[in-house]
Amino acid sequence: MEEPLVGGNLSASVKIGNTVHRRAGPWTPAVHALLAHLHRVGFDVVPKPLGMDEQGRAVLSFMPGEVHGGWPDPLPSWMFEDQETLIAAASLLRRYHDALAGFVPPPDAHWRFVAPGTPEVICHNDWSPSNALFRDRVPVGMLDWDSAGPGSRARDVATSAFRWVPLNPRVAPPTVSAKAPRFALFCETYGSGLTRHDVLDALLDQLPRQADFIQSEAAAGDPGYEKLVGWNVPAVLRDDAARLDQQRQALCGPR
Repeated sequence: MEEPLVGGNLSASVKIGNTVHRRAGPWTPAVHALLAHLHRVGFDVVPKPLGMDEQGRAVLSFMPGEVHGGWPDPLPSWMFEDQETLIAAASLLRRYHDALAGFVPPPDAHWRFVAPGTPEVICHNDWSPSNALFRDRVPVGMLDWDSAGPGSRARDVATSAFRWVPLNPRVAPPTVSAKAPRFALFCETYGSGLTRHDVLDALLDQLPRQADFIQSEAAAGDPGYEKLVGWNVPAVLRDDAARLDQQRQALCGPR
């Protein structure tokens, strides 16, 4: 029996026994190669790829734990208040990037989203509370890898900070002064010498690109991204970028 999964509304994810079946695409072989590498090197906080089913859907191992739906459904307020949650999210992202050492993508790899510039890592591109597995309010698993693709560390830290700090100006804490120390903590925990200005620069470049990507995928007929367009997400992301640019000094301090 197929059981719809929380947060799987964009990918049509369902649970069958101890497996997850989700809509596949040209990017699926590259994503499965990435996940297989992560398991080989001991980064087992991601789903294990198990091939394809008879309907052409990607099959992954089911990871038990606490999950929460994403936008437009509200997330628990503790996600944006608890420092332990924030530190764990940044630490998990850094561990993931470090686990990429030695990963060689398939020669015919097709990634769904490829960032401009020289890639440093394979970005998750959507590391957020709605794509996390929690235990006792701590993120312990990384889910939903369909948007993974080559990019810079700063870009992946930026999209993650947007959702976890959250830098998103529409999500609590309500004031920039409350977000700034959380932003600093996220960047410091991740490390790698990235400053808040580095990360915000990457985010201001990424948000309009995400908006364009959502619109192009929706125009190509992707039902998940059609939902996002219906929710007016592209326009919201562009507005978020403009507002964050105005908040730079308060969020980042002097260069």
